[in-house]
Amino acid sequence: MLTVVEPARELPVLRQVDVLVVGGGPAGFIAATAAARQGTQTLLVERYGCLGGLATGGLVLYMDCIADKEQHRVIGGLPWEVMERLDRRGGLAKDAPLRLHVDSELLQVVVDEVCLESGAGLLFHAWAAGALVEEDRLTGVIIESKSGRQAILARVTVDATGDGDIAAFSGAPYDVGHQCIGLNLKVGGADRERYQAFQRDDPDRARALRDEVRALGGFPLGLGSTPYSNTGVYWVNILGLSNWGQPGRGEGDVHSYFAGELSAIDVEHLTHVQIELRRRILLSLDFYRERVPGFEQVQLLAFASQIGTRESRRIAGEQTITQDDVSSGRTFDDAIGRAGISYDPIGSYQVPYGSLVPQRIDGLLVSGRCISTDHWTMQAARLIPPAMMTGQAAGTAAAMAVAKGVSPRQVDVAALQQRLVADGVIL
Repeated sequence: MLTVVEPARELPVLRQVDVLVVGGGPAGFIAATAAARQGTQTLLVERYGCLGGLATGGLVLYMDCIADKEQHRVIGGLPWEVMERLDRRGGLAKDAPLRLHVDSELLQVVVDEVCLESGAGLLFHAWAAGALVEEDRLTGVIIESKSGRQAILARVTVDATGDGDIAAFSGAPYDVGHQCIGLNLKVGGADRERYQAFQRDDPDRARALRDEVRALGGFPLGLGSTPYSNTGVYWVNILGLSNWGQPGRGEGDVHSYFAGELSAIDVEHLTHVQIELRRRILLSLDFYRERVPGFEQVQLLAFASQIGTRESRRIAGEQTITQDDVSSGRTFDDAIGRAGISYDPIGSYQVPYGSLVPQRIDGLLVSGRCISTDHWTMQAARLIPPAMMTGQAAGTAAAMAVAKGVSPRQVDVAALQQRLVADGVIL
């Protein structure tokens, strides 16, 4: 491979903080809020212009796994507070009391308010490009932005990038998984009642049309609820591409359904997917408009501004959550939360603190999609409410580590659990 040598240079230090959170998605904005509410000087760095990640810019609007199969709520704390605040603004659609779909635009505003009220600082349009490590301890992060290349120093950093970028830059060990990569959208002018009646009354024809659009290289389309469903506005979840040119089949068990080969940390793969998905989505909309009852007047309102990645790096932590752990209903002495799971009879599972603590590197916690799980468990842990739950634990632990002057792996877990429960977390 052809290489070049980048000359050494001094970087200006933009900020020195107690807790740095990198990534403002579901895990990140919660982590920053949790840390700042403890009076800890906290900065949240986000590469886009809004917080919320796939729940806002990604148009993944269903809050899956906030409850177990019996519809008992298993996630509380800050994630639930955000849902309640959003509901008061009219920003929730409810298919059932705990089957919640968020309004992506109102959620951006609510999340801004929650973070700023906590005292957390925000830095948008900045991309983490490297890690500063001294003797296996992360001391800060290098960012790139329109202001150039700068450094941010921190006593503890929370990696909420989803892809585990900071942990990887730091030298923490990890595995890489692959799933279909999608691109969601919003549509208007759809008649969901007519569409549902067609699916119910003529299932063979509905199935044949789904097969036909797949054969053309497109995607079957569904209609997810929004607070404006009564006006024909819905969100559409796109399974996406499984490899360079092949749409995902969406068949079999949950792991076969999402199986893919594309890399969410390869810029060429991401570029190809972004362009190809837009083309195929328009093809799909044209097909549905012409052939499927309820879609006669459908119009594209917006593509998601963020691509729908489902899996990439899974950081190797002090504790890895496995399929056996989940299916056996294992409980953990260091549990920091619980989440629902739809594809296992157990219905919900505990998350241990050790899954947020990377091996080898001090001064660092991970949260969200990149926590330490096996591939089987990641299918549930990657979802938005579980990511928010791990964010609250990571932000709380980071603040406690700063207050005690210890590494995150040395945090008193009993004290952490006591604080989380006091803040509404369900263990």
